[in-house]
Amino acid sequence: MKNNAEKILLLLLLLCTSCSSIYRFSVDIQEPAPVTLPVSAQNVLILNNAVVQPKGYGIERTFDGQSIPSDYLLSLDSLIWPATDEIAAVLNESNFFNTVAIYQKPLRTDSDRFSQPYLSPELQSDFYDSENFDALFVINQLLFSLKEDINKNKVGILSDGLTAFVDLRADGVISCSMYTYGDEKPITTFNISDSLFFKSMVNIDPIVLLKEIPEYVFRELSIELGNQAAKRFIPTWKTSDRTLFTGSNSRMQEAAGYAANHQWTKAEPIWANEFEKKTKPADKAKIAFNLAVANEMQDKFESALEWAQKAKEYLKNANPNNDSKETELTDEYISELERRIQNNQLLDLQWGKEENP
Repeated sequence: MKNNAEKILLLLLLLCTSCSSIYRFSVDIQEPAPVTLPVSAQNVLILNNAVVQPKGYGIERTFDGQSIPSDYLLSLDSLIWPATDEIAAVLNESNFFNTVAIYQKPLRTDSDRFSQPYLSPELQSDFYDSENFDALFVINQLLFSLKEDINKNKVGILSDGLTAFVDLRADGVISCSMYTYGDEKPITTFNISDSLFFKSMVNIDPIVLLKEIPEYVFRELSIELGNQAAKRFIPTWKTSDRTLFTGSNSRMQEAAGYAANHQWTKAEPIWANEFEKKTKPADKAKIAFNLAVANEMQDKFESALEWAQKAKEYLKNANPNNDSKETELTDEYISELERRIQNNQLLDLQWGKEENP
């Protein structure tokens, strides 16, 4: 779960136990998708059901305080396709689906962006039956707005010409739905919004200032919106910090060394033996905490939660003034373990794993 740099860091921290009683490391934890799809939804087709953004819609630009025509040089017609390509790429890379494909033609030919975007049952059937897909990822709308202020540099001149300062903000919102075979209505419809900024000194070139820069920002924003939309349907990974308590005696140091090398089955019995020897509640609490972490690292989550709860009980009998940080850390860890247990149940459902009889 850690790379070599993290392992070296842990070893260095172990050498510094004289100045610290804890060390930390990072683990990668899989998080369930925000939306749980039926396990049968394995072949996904991405559809463009959006109306092309009207020219000049949401565009505000000035050059030295003078308004620029809102549709000057900007082309927004094809901006939905970077988002579509990104959705396909993210879904494919997740290995969560068997097949992911893009329908390369837009479905809408009208200009009424306020009309009902849902797919008719007849149109859904066409894709399910003829193309052998069982899920339809539909982009209902993708809209952008732009505020760009360009001001000439009054101070100096570069060797290749005049410069101007560009202050640009682009906002975007994407609306999507997911349909699955057997249900006429989408199982979910959602909106995602985001912004990108560009602030820089640029050589004065009208094409660069008024076309290339804003269109580049729009494209990057389209990709980011597509990325976020795709991640609503796939499990993702996050990095989480974990803590272990070290001790001054040789056995505790030995266990910490095993932990640093992910040899949890060797560290665990040492801590269990030390736990039985200790008499002070605070000492037993810290070792119980370590045992909780050791069990979690071996995917024994229920046992990990039991040890963490034992640590909390021992801390109640310790000095609350001296062990307030340990109590806070233990409470946070219990909450994290409870969340992991719930998430793992949802992950099993999303991955289609059956429980053992």
